[in-house]
Amino acid sequence: MYSDWVTSVDMLADAGIVGFDAAAYVTGAPARFAGSPQYPIYNIPPLMIQPPANDEYKSPQKNQAIVKTPVWKKVLFGALALTGIVWGGAKLRKMPSSIKNFFTKTGDFFKNLFKKKP
Repeated sequence: MYSDWVTSVDMLADAGIVGFDAAAYVTGAPARFAGSPQYPIYNIPPLMIQPPANDEYKSPQKNQAIVKTPVWKKVLFGALALTGIVWGGAKLRKMPSSIKNFFTKTGDFFKNLFKKKP
C-alpha cells in the first residue's frame, strides 16, 4: 500500500472525523493509536477553514446590465413594431367587409356548383 492514502486517513483521524486508526484497520495491522493520533502528522497543512469575509458579489461597475443593447437596435425594433401595429389595425378595420365577402362568395360558389349547365 502507498503511504499517501495512509497520510490521508491519518489526517481524518487528526481532524476528529474518524475516531480510530483507519490505515491499520484496512491493512489488518494492530492499531497505532486509538482516537486522534498523539503525534503530529508532518508535511500536511493544518485544517484552518475560515468563513469568507464577504458573502456576496458586488460589481465594480455602476451599470449592472449584462447585455447592453445599442440604441440603433432599439429604434429599429420600435419602428418595426409601430409599422406592424399600424398594418394590423388597417387589416382589422377591413375585417367585417372581408368576412361578409367571404360568406357571399362561398354561397355563390355552392349555388353555381349545383346549377345545371345546358
